[in-house]
Amino acid sequence: MARAVQTRTIDVQRRILDAAVEVMLEHGYSGASTVRIQERAGVSRGRLLHHFPSRDALLIAASQHLARARVGELPSDHSWPGDLGERIDAVVDTMAATFTQGYFWAATELWIAARTHEEIREALLPGEREIARAVRVAMDGFFGPELASRPGYEGLREVLFTSLRGMALTTSFDPREEPTRRHMERLKQLARTVLL
Repeated sequence: MARAVQTRTIDVQRRILDAAVEVMLEHGYSGASTVRIQERAGVSRGRLLHHFPSRDALLIAASQHLARARVGELPSDHSWPGDLGERIDAVVDTMAATFTQGYFWAATELWIAARTHEEIREALLPGEREIARAVRVAMDGFFGPELASRPGYEGLREVLFTSLRGMALTTSFDPREEPTRRHMERLKQLARTVLL
């Protein structure tokens, strides 16, 4: 009996978190009201507040829920090319693709809100640091031990990550294909120069 209640609780929380992410993606942080979220999740106001006593707590939990799930989905058993140059290119492409996912845009909405909202910033930072560590570990696995042990790798990893994030932000409002393609080629060339 207790196990069934626990399973239902987890299912309801997941439904609420998924609905919160969807609403935040559609309406942004400012438009992600608890009323919209509860309607999307198909739960009562009381049930929503039972699980998440404030809007900010709900939106932070939703973003982190989605990000952790996405990091867990990163291809750890991916069949990477044997040629190191081709592997570098494939890793850069794979990492760039992660910045088109819903979790990135949900997190971006919260990052912007955290700039001026201390409570959100304090709640968001620990989870974001955990996610950043998981991404670094995933990138190390993508590149593999041979490339990840080379001098300059750690700095390159950070430059790639921040550059790809910046490129995604820019293309969110100025989606020009040619500059994006050129930036990707430059990042791949930079990675090859540092690692090969």
